[in-house]
Amino acid sequence: MEAISKLKGLIFDLDGTLADTALDFALICADAGLPEGTKILEHCQQLTDHNRVREILTIVERHELVGANQARWILDAEEILHQLHTANIPLAIVTRNMRQAAKLTVERLNIPIDLVITREDCAPKPSPQGLLEVARRWQIEPSQLAYVGDFQFDIEAAKQAEMMSILLANQRNEHLFDSADLVIKKFESLITIIN
Repeated sequence: MEAISKLKGLIFDLDGTLADTALDFALICADAGLPEGTKILEHCQQLTDHNRVREILTIVERHELVGANQARWILDAEEILHQLHTANIPLAIVTRNMRQAAKLTVERLNIPIDLVITREDCAPKPSPQGLLEVARRWQIEPSQLAYVGDFQFDIEAAKQAEMMSILLANQRNEHLFDSADLVIKKFESLITIIN
């Protein structure tokens, strides 16, 4: 628990952590003509056909915008995030989403976070670039920050950035419990962690 007491800021994933955008990744893969489970951004990085890359990303972007337009808060996230904001805890978002969709989600839900890093700003997770950029801007050591997410890439990015990884538990990520530094089942647990 010693590491937790030294936390000076929290960085969040967006989809599935703060916002439920109901993105259906199986459907996105199907629309793009890719096998289910394909890591789409990584797949595009391997392609040499730029027209095909643009075609796939256009499909992804369309889905992301639909999701952003119907975004809802994850249970208890709104109340807790506003408490953290009121307490002047540094807060940021690092997401694999495109900037337009992330901005739309933040505006739609009135998320009290100004610093939002998207895939257009740095290499997407599991790269630690976005997390390290937040630490640089805040001038806080990565070891004094935690990244809160719900997916494997979130844990991997946090570990590579040498930050604490906090997994928000859901029905789809039990297999990741042992990989994260900390697993929380309710958003309100963040209040006790940061204070």
